[in-house]
Amino acid sequence: MNKSLFIMGAPNAGKSTYLAALWHSINQHEMSMKLKLKKMIGDSQYLCRIENKWLAYEPLERTVIGQEKRELTILLTDGTDELKLEFPDLSGETFQNIYENREMSSELYEKIYNANAILYFINVEDIRTPEFIAEIPEELRCEKVELDDLQKRNPGEHDPTQIQIIDLLQMISKIKKEGVSLGIVFSAWDVVEDLTDGKTRTNPRTYLKNQMNMLWQYIESNSNRFRTKVWGISAFGSKVEEYEKLLDLENPAERIKIVDENNMLSHDITSIILEVTGNVYDEK
Repeated sequence: MNKSLFIMGAPNAGKSTYLAALWHSINQHEMSMKLKLKKMIGDSQYLCRIENKWLAYEPLERTVIGQEKRELTILLTDGTDELKLEFPDLSGETFQNIYENREMSSELYEKIYNANAILYFINVEDIRTPEFIAEIPEELRCEKVELDDLQKRNPGEHDPTQIQIIDLLQMISKIKKEGVSLGIVFSAWDVVEDLTDGKTRTNPRTYLKNQMNMLWQYIESNSNRFRTKVWGISAFGSKVEEYEKLLDLENPAERIKIVDENNMLSHDITSIILEVTGNVYDEK
């Protein structure tokens, strides 16, 4: 079984933190995971470095253009089958630039084309919502907008998050003509609800519908193109500044909290990979 998973998301979306938590999870032996590491193909120093930061509750620096890890390949196993995954840790600006410049590199095109599944990360603290005209003070609506002010506008920083995601999904849909197995991962899920009591209250797909309704409508109306699953994840387990309450955990993997569409709470970060890659469309 040879499948490729491609990770996408804006700056600060939680991609690198997820990789750090994943690397620890597939290497530890205290807690059972659905997938374990069989072989790392290439240099593992980068993953070890971000894992150490994750273990120390240190915020990971954003991956910036020029410092990206374009070739991260991990061979996983469930004890019977093998799963070869490519996790290029690309800068969030890479995807913003696609939206702003309306062009994509041939390298990125090939990675998306060859991917069996896409994981798109969204930080719940960085969701920019649209502003309705009626909500803008009348005195501002009546002001004359100078051309220089319009030119200062940065689409990647100012346009609503869901608009940018929909635009990227439309591009992906054209590249992946046979359909897309899509996983949407809301990171920093502990901001949405307290996960330390073992109870789950907020369904991630319902959260998507309520907070990003246009994106939800796009996915629902194109279900023949996108086979979608939604998760909420807290890779740290709590806000970094509140990490003291997790210090008593003997196994750091227990701090990871994942909520699926059935409102089930799990510590197994590999379950997302197994489900989204097992949710692929049959090749035509």
